[in-house]
Amino acid sequence: MISTAACLFLITQGKLLTESIIGLLMSGGLLVYMIKEDEYYEWLKRFRRKKFNCRIESDHFYFPNGYYFRHGFLKRSKKLPFSKVQELRTNTHPVSALVNNNELIFLLGIESKDVLAHDQLSIKAKQRNDNWSLLCEEFLDTEFSEALQKTNIAKLEKAGISKEEQQAIKKRLKVRFLIRTMVTWEWVYYGQYDVLCELWPLTQKKYWWTMDVALRKNELQQVL
Repeated sequence: MISTAACLFLITQGKLLTESIIGLLMSGGLLVYMIKEDEYYEWLKRFRRKKFNCRIESDHFYFPNGYYFRHGFLKRSKKLPFSKVQELRTNTHPVSALVNNNELIFLLGIESKDVLAHDQLSIKAKQRNDNWSLLCEEFLDTEFSEALQKTNIAKLEKAGISKEEQQAIKKRLKVRFLIRTMVTWEWVYYGQYDVLCELWPLTQKKYWWTMDVALRKNELQQVL
């Protein structure tokens, strides 16, 4: 007969072995999840872009499936008339259109070269300081020099976004963007479009908050 001590030893070892197997399975599952999540994220991004792409018509931008963020000018419309656009911003990604001087509408599916090459499009294309890009740089999978960080902080202060507000904004977005970067390894660009995607569920209040930040004293860099 097996003694009580031996039984307890076997049970303990069995538990440890079970926990080790479960740990390995969970680690493997997490690794597979992260790989698949990366693939899923890229697929979802392409799907969103394709589904909500717009095109340039004779006198308007047309969104066949409606605009992705339905809280502003395109809440109930699929057409953005050229006459309502004050300027096009080619240094945001996607390219954006300024409407009513208080809203940026993102033209998914349209590149800056499409805008510049279109004969019927008489709207001026401009490049201005991209406040959201400056705010979100630290979430990218890239290291920035201390000198560049100080320069960007100063640019934002000049735009009317104090150091305290910058810190509050970054704190609000930090967890969402660090998770996103862990999955996508994005190292090139985050901007207002990405912020709007990450502020899920997106409310009217959040939508217009991003517009307020985006349009604070945008210093003109270049007219194209």
